[in-house]
Amino acid sequence: MAQAPPGPPGGQPPFDPYAADRALAQWAAARGYTLSAQPDLAWYQGWFPCVYLARPVRVGREVRATFGDATVWAAETFEADTLKQATGEDRHLLVFLTSQRLGARAAFRSRQGGGMVNEISSGLDSLFGKKPQPGSVLGDPTLEARYDATTPSREEGNRALPMGLRQLLLQSGWRGILELRAGGMVCETYDRKMFDPSGLDALFTLIGQIYGGAAAG
Repeated sequence: MAQAPPGPPGGQPPFDPYAADRALAQWAAARGYTLSAQPDLAWYQGWFPCVYLARPVRVGREVRATFGDATVWAAETFEADTLKQATGEDRHLLVFLTSQRLGARAAFRSRQGGGMVNEISSGLDSLFGKKPQPGSVLGDPTLEARYDATTPSREEGNRALPMGLRQLLLQSGWRGILELRAGGMVCETYDRKMFDPSGLDALFTLIGQIYGGAAAG
């Protein structure tokens, strides 16, 4: 009679490939969030075009949450850039937020930290003089030395980016992309990539701070 195979060494349980998925679902349920593995791609594409963010061609998982007067979606998105696909930089963790407290338009991007492809593109822009000089858009050379800014007018840009928000981003060393418009904003934080309970908790806390700063304008 054939003997049963020995158990795992040290008495440890066998590897569970779905443990992370269950933990994420339990985390979302405990907080009253909605977790989906089949988001509506057309809804996300309806936010585009953006200034600095690429239009996604695919969306992975999403989590939807409500915080006071704001509704927030955190989603894994993928773009169709072949060079970024080759380097693994085509995946993004984006946060979409809707709120009637947001009214002014501005787009804001770190000059560093966006990955190899973005760093090369930024360097070429600087080489050929395409990047505006610090202070030329918002009249804030301290901020614009570290971030690219685009806005319909200096007045609207200053309303979209109040002083409290600028201080938060500068003092924390935040790196990413923030695009604000009437009724909403889209944000990517370069060092927040993990779609797991601890990563999403930290991301939602950060987004709450950014939103609070933007809504104060």
